[in-house]
Formats: sequence, C-alpha cells, structure tokens
Amino acid sequence: MDFRADLEKFCKDYPVQSVRINELTFNYRFGGNGDKALVLLVGGLGISDAFFNHFRGFVKSFKVLTFDYPMETNSNSVLADAIAELIKSLKLHNVFLVGQSYGGFIAQVIAKRHPEIVSGLILSNTGCLAADMDEETKGPMLDMIKRLKKAALLTRLVPIALLRGEFIKKLEGHLVQCTPEEKKYMSELFRYVIGMLTNRHERHMCSLMIDLINELDSTKESYSYLDGRVLLLLSEDDDTFSDAIKQSLIRLMPNPVVNTKICGGHLALLLRIELYIHTVTEFVNSI
Repeated sequence: MDFRADLEKFCKDYPVQSVRINELTFNYRFGGNGDKALVLLVGGLGISDAFFNHFRGFVKSFKVLTFDYPMETNSNSVLADAIAELIKSLKLHNVFLVGQSYGGFIAQVIAKRHPEIVSGLILSNTGCLAADMDEETKGPMLDMIKRLKKAALLTRLVPIALLRGEFIKKLEGHLVQCTPEEKKYMSELFRYVIGMLTNRHERHMCSLMIDLINELDSTKESYSYLDGRVLLLLSEDDDTFSDAIKQSLIRLMPNPVVNTKICGGHLALLLRIELYIHTVTEFVNSI
C-alpha cells in the first residue's frame, strides 16, 4: 500500500477537468465504462479526492463522476440544478447518486428537483430533509446548524493552518481497528485532504450545510419514482445523526434497502472501502 503512488496514478489516469455550468465552475474527474453511472458526492470536507480510491474501484464497472462543490454559490437548490446540468452535459444515463453525509443531503435535493436524471440513490451516514419531522426530531439538526454558524465565524478569526493538526488528530482517532499499514495509508490520506483546506473553503462548506434548513420540504411523493432503488448505508456505530433522524430518512424513501453492518462510525466508507464498493456495486447491478 503506497498512498503517494496510488494518488499520482489516479491523477494521471483521471486528470481534473473544468467547465462552467449555470455560472458555476466545476472542477471534476470523470472516467470508466458501462451503461450505468455513479456520481460521487463527498461529505462536509468538500474535497472530492477523499473518494479517489472509491473512484478507482467503481470505474471497473461504471462510469464515474466526482467534483468539488463550486465556490460561487451557498445555495443547495442552485448547486443541485447545476449538478443536474453537468450530468446532462456529459450525456450520462442510468445515474445513481452516491452521497456521504452532506453528500447525502445534496443527493436528496438533486433527486427531488430533477427526477428526470436520477435512477437510484445510495445514501450513507446522512440525515433527512423530510417536511414532516417534528420539532424533537429536527432538534439535533438545528443544533448542528448552530454549531456550523459558530464554525463559519471561527474561520474568519483563526487561520486554518492552526486548526489542521486538530482536524487530523480527530480523524486519526477513528483508526483503532486498522493494521499499522492501513493506519499509515489513511493518515497520509487525511493529511493530504486536510492540507487542501482553506478558510474560504471551510466557510463555503459551512454555508452550504447551514442552507439545508431551507430544504426541509421533502415528502415521500418527492421520491416515489425511486421505489426499491434506494440503498441506505447507516452504520450502527455512527451517532452523527440521531436514531430519530435515521428513521425519518428510512420512512421518507420508498421501500429502501437498509444496511447497518458497515462499521467505522461516520468514516465507515473510508475505513471499509472494499466492503463499501462491493455493497454499492451489488446494489446498483441489481437494479
């Protein structure tokens, strides 16, 4: 396992391309074959290269698209519309949105607004945008938004360079069940991703997540066209979102397949990459 060699080969095989869509700049990577396409939507760090090993695994079976979220908007509706146009511009069909954490939220927004392009959803360790959540269920999400507002303010006061060490230490705390070789590889991945963060980028991601409060209007009918085409990967040991929110997400989706067995907390898809790729591939191929 050689992180630098893997990353260099990935960047050579799938170089970053840029395109303007709806006045937003997408820096994206695209490759693969097959009659189905996966759009990998990264979580709150907003650095799509965190998924580079997933990309490498999925291109063996599918077309794969991933990108960083454009800096020009803090609106999830505007972002969702632009992502839909990007997918159309690449002439992708049989599209499955694969979203982790915040990526799961934006996947829900895209699927709600653009059913014409979505064939399925794979949502992992994410929350819910249901309109019928009661105040008690929404409470933890509203608390999260309050914390994000404080974090956005912090990025205006403290250089991100002073916070990187704490970010990396926190991520490495999830590596308790890894072999020494795996821990070294993942630590290098964390340092690479965290090293790309800037204060402006962090404020942007906080703003997108804060804006989710304006998207709490989804109904079961919003996703009825995806009956049996939704996979929810909700790790038993991930407590980022409450059980009530997870149950709301399960009720919101039409006859979803629910898998709780990929362990590793909120970073399960990074810590169990092979199992994650196998589980998603099996599901997509079953549709």
